[in-house]
Amino acid sequence: MGDWEVFEREAPELAAFIRERMHLKVSYLGTLRVDGAPRVNPVTPWFAAGRLFIRMYPGSVKVIALERDPRYALHSSVPDDDGTGGEAVVWGRASVVDDLDLLAAANEGRFDPERYAVLQFGVDEVLITTYEGDDTVRRRWP
Repeated sequence: MGDWEVFEREAPELAAFIRERMHLKVSYLGTLRVDGAPRVNPVTPWFAAGRLFIRMYPGSVKVIALERDPRYALHSSVPDDDGTGGEAVVWGRASVVDDLDLLAAANEGRFDPERYAVLQFGVDEVLITTYEGDDTVRRRWP
């Protein structure tokens, strides 16, 4: 699993695009149910300490699914059917943050860390799509 920080260093323009569309904004997290079927849930990711984080209730189906199979897809929302401003999707593997120093850095005083599980999301692959006139432009990493 690659850290957000590594991705950001290797592809700063793509990372900035994703931050603009996802930081503290509703995005959609795809996980796998126990039967292998996909599940999508709205989440609000944020970036801190060189990482990508999402908080969840500890017993939520999202946490349970990611503890069982850490693979995920995270898709930004778009404001309309035309995809104005473009869209981004990140694939990787998630893990629960157990390190207290990292948890403190991730939290930044936003929420009660005893009430929520905080997961960090590694970055394996990224796809950015923008719509420029009649053209669809896709950029990938790596």
